[in-house]
Amino acid sequence: MRDLALFLLLLPRNAGVLMLRAYRKLISPLYGDVCRYYPSCSAYGLGSVQQQGLLVGSALTAWRIVRCNPWTAGGIDDVRISRHDRYRITTFGWVVPKGMFPKAEADAAAARLAHELEHQATVDAGVARHSHLRPVTVEPVLTNSSPILSRKD
Repeated sequence: MRDLALFLLLLPRNAGVLMLRAYRKLISPLYGDVCRYYPSCSAYGLGSVQQQGLLVGSALTAWRIVRCNPWTAGGIDDVRISRHDRYRITTFGWVVPKGMFPKAEADAAAARLAHELEHQATVDAGVARHSHLRPVTVEPVLTNSSPILSRKD
């Protein structure tokens, strides 16, 4: 019951996601890469609505569009990740309550773990062949990254 209430509460956010995805698919390609920021303003808008909600995300997107003009230097301006962990973003971009699809979340976690183990085995096999190479442990620079993967995805 709680998940259904959260799902209904997320309907306006998902309607905004649908409108932004339609804009990015139909209108944004006509303009090309004219945004001075990374990610593009439409990608920023999509991420901010997904992370912050329709009202706050729309306000952040409007402020971003005001700042994106020919007289600005531009730069990297990622969407801030939410402080809470209540929602999940599907591959389409819908925002759903965490735990609404426990089997899918478990399958994704298992697939991620299997991929990491396979990658580590490949790295270890490569190190065994090249004994003069030593694995380097690198700490991640960013612990939370933007959900937007590219300018025009």
